[in-house]
Amino acid sequence: MGTGTIGIIIPVYNTDGAYLDESIASARAQTVACPIVVVDDGSTNPSTVDALARWSDRGVHVVRHPENRGTSVALDSGAAALDTDYLMPMGSDDRILPSLCAEVAAVLDADESVGIVSTDLRFFGSYEGVDRLPATDGVADILFGNTIPGASAFRRSDWVALGGFATGLRFGQDWEFWVRLLASGRTARVVHRPLYEYRRHAAQVTATMTEDGKLTHSLDVVRRNSGIWGAHVEEIMARYWKLADEHTRQSARLDVLERRYGALNRLLGRAARFVKSLRPRWRR
Repeated sequence: MGTGTIGIIIPVYNTDGAYLDESIASARAQTVACPIVVVDDGSTNPSTVDALARWSDRGVHVVRHPENRGTSVALDSGAAALDTDYLMPMGSDDRILPSLCAEVAAVLDADESVGIVSTDLRFFGSYEGVDRLPATDGVADILFGNTIPGASAFRRSDWVALGGFATGLRFGQDWEFWVRLLASGRTARVVHRPLYEYRRHAAQVTATMTEDGKLTHSLDVVRRNSGIWGAHVEEIMARYWKLADEHTRQSARLDVLERRYGALNRLLGRAARFVKSLRPRWRR
């Protein structure tokens, strides 16, 4: 069990009240004492407002923004309201298992070089499954794209040193922060147990944003940190060429299989459809 204190930040903007209830309840059910700050980023949804009022009456610290200012500002507001050693953001529609905070705090306690601790994810809602996160050895591992969940623990001292989260980003705030944090020399670790439960539903930003929109915002992250990408350009290009070579080899293998077995597969498919057509069609 970790000895460092860990605080939970829950940014909220018009989250369904029932989802928010589950999220806060799971944060309060941790096996170690974890201060919780819920940041209402200008919500107008009555379900959200009612849920926040209920939890505030129960003693949960709720910080309110008079207007929507974005996730980065909400995260910074939550971090500023906490004086814990470590910070752990979580989605206002997600859930965490009771031992999560204790387990991630223990990793941060054990190694001063570690700056980020994640856990494997369990998806629920419109999609169910478990995502075992890949290892991240350094910043170069996330320059092609983010593999570290936004709901990961980090040191409050690093948040102060980096000047908080970058504002003006609608997408990729966590990725931008992780890039700067790992570039500072910190490392990342994963607790390989699905302690974080990530709700999948149609109203999520990632579900509603187009691929072009994601690309635009991702390039904004790159432009803001072009020096970091430039410092690792040789490694980036080496990885790109390795991936391109692997793609070429896989394409060649598929071409060989198509030439050898494509005609047979098509013939078997036609035969299966013919056999199916011979089955009696019973009427009720």
